[in-house]
Amino acid sequence: MARKFVTTFLVIVLLLPAFSVLGFETLTVPTEVRHIDRSDVYDGYTLFPSRGTTYLIDLDGRLVHTWDQGTNPKLLDSGNLLDVARNAPGGNGGFQEVDWNSSVVWSYIEKRPEYMPHHDFNRIFDKKLNQFTTIYIANKIVTNAQAIAAGCDPANGPYDGAQMDAIVEVDLNGTVVWEWWFFDHGIQDIDATKANYVGAGKSISDFPGKIDLNLPGRPLRRDWLHCNALDYNPALDQIVTSSVHGEIYVIDHGNTFIPGDPNGSIALAASSAGDFLYRFGDPARYGR
Repeated sequence: MARKFVTTFLVIVLLLPAFSVLGFETLTVPTEVRHIDRSDVYDGYTLFPSRGTTYLIDLDGRLVHTWDQGTNPKLLDSGNLLDVARNAPGGNGGFQEVDWNSSVVWSYIEKRPEYMPHHDFNRIFDKKLNQFTTIYIANKIVTNAQAIAAGCDPANGPYDGAQMDAIVEVDLNGTVVWEWWFFDHGIQDIDATKANYVGAGKSISDFPGKIDLNLPGRPLRRDWLHCNALDYNPALDQIVTSSVHGEIYVIDHGNTFIPGDPNGSIALAASSAGDFLYRFGDPARYGR
């Protein structure tokens, strides 16, 4: 018992110096710029959230402005701030735009029960609509019946609680004007009776523009793809997103969007026109 006590005491003593230095510095050292090389730094400001507040600081670390919210803030060209809505269900079920004084000027809450927004979002200028819109990532529920009908291997089921990411676009009136879903671009080599079967003499490797619904060792499940980041290329009118599966995907927004026709746009995005334009990451995921 004595030996065990001594060993435990020594471990605590050894850890205390490092912990004390880091903890003491965190609590007592003022927030400040430690180093700046003005010959090699971009002129500008730094925006970051902390504990529900967003801070804007200059290169010298001087506080320029704060907003009364701070989860994943995006500073817009107008000077307004776009962030996750404070009253969003589940903590990330909607978005709001606030002005310089933190007053809400726009908000959107995802009320469809089968959609769960998460992680990244962006404000873009939709050239075809000639207005600003907001795009965001949302997990969308896939039922067991849908999964089996799409050729997911029954041996890996049931697929209760399965989800696959979608990218949703809403206008400033809160109307969904476009949507793209990974599930619509699945391919499989399990069930030849399904429309998305690879076909005779073909394999998954012949379809790099689609996602294998029966990834080896990674059957469809809750939060299956877990996409994190979302960005938009206005010159090409394309969207890129990244997945913890180890891949990034580029998809066509411009050629799958029909102005004034949300249903037509969603249908077009679900067609082969919405297949991946490009993917980068683990080529084994599509047999390359």
